[in-house]
Amino acid sequence: MAIGEAMAEARKRQGLTQHDLSQEVNYSRESIAKYETGARKLPREMYSTVTQKIDDPEFYFETWGETTGYVSIPYFDGEHIDRHPASMLILVRSETQEALDHLKQVTWSKPIEAYSDDDREQLRKALLETLDAAASMVNLVATICKKHRFSMKDLFLTWQVSLKARRYKR
Repeated sequence: MAIGEAMAEARKRQGLTQHDLSQEVNYSRESIAKYETGARKLPREMYSTVTQKIDDPEFYFETWGETTGYVSIPYFDGEHIDRHPASMLILVRSETQEALDHLKQVTWSKPIEAYSDDDREQLRKALLETLDAAASMVNLVATICKKHRFSMKDLFLTWQVSLKARRYKR
């Protein structure tokens, strides 16, 4: 989906009009309409401002992937995903257990240069399972934010402060 189309859907989900959004980001309503229809490309420097003003969990995922390429967490919207918080929690538990099981199989005490091709493949599989677990957790956060109308932006800002307080981040 094009970023402008995703922006329009997110804006509507949050009950914002094009005029409302234009006031928030200091662009004309006409410009917003052109971005949404694809008549004009949304400038990359606007992604952050627009996503923060719309504050829609699905749109965060959309712009994350758009701005970073493949290094992002996808929004889980496949046919096998039930976005009910309890169902998402079951998914998190399952994916986390799979990741932990794979991580236990990695030989951590071996120097990197001594890794065989099999060791490297085992590590690669463990990393993929870890990404599945991380993605399921972030999707659980998004689901709960959406269902309970929490601001995902505010939640992440609070989390960032807590990371600094615990000295996990500078």
